[in-house]
Amino acid sequence: MAASTEIVIGDADGQHVVIRPLSRSARGLFDEADVAGIDCEVEIAAGGFTGRLHADIRPEDFQGFLEQIDALGAAEGAAGLSATGGELVLLVTPVDEPRLHVSGQAFDRMEDGNFLQFGFHVERESVPAIVGALHGVLQAFPISAAPDAG
Repeated sequence: MAASTEIVIGDADGQHVVIRPLSRSARGLFDEADVAGIDCEVEIAAGGFTGRLHADIRPEDFQGFLEQIDALGAAEGAAGLSATGGELVLLVTPVDEPRLHVSGQAFDRMEDGNFLQFGFHVERESVPAIVGALHGVLQAFPISAAPDAG
């Protein structure tokens, strides 16, 4: 069975950030293959607010987030993830033993669009599922792979 590439941070039926990697981003003429990002659909539900947006996130950024969030399973610190264009900034920090605080900002258009600043709590026991989903993303979209042709 293939690993899932959908990253769910929080409760899928409640407050959450869901990142759905869709495909390799189109590269520009002078971009190198290993810096190509992943076009992702991001869904956020926080309090009474919900929204969706697209964000370009590099595999290297998913890798860094994976390493940081994996460390949160047993230690202090923080885990951060940012989209290449700034459309999503996400931070996960410990609050107390059973909980983590998820906070961030999301922009629908960087130049003149709207933004949402959000925050909610998740249980620390959700870390292994997030780590597993991040491994799935990196398996589907390896760091050194060239974007799909065609």
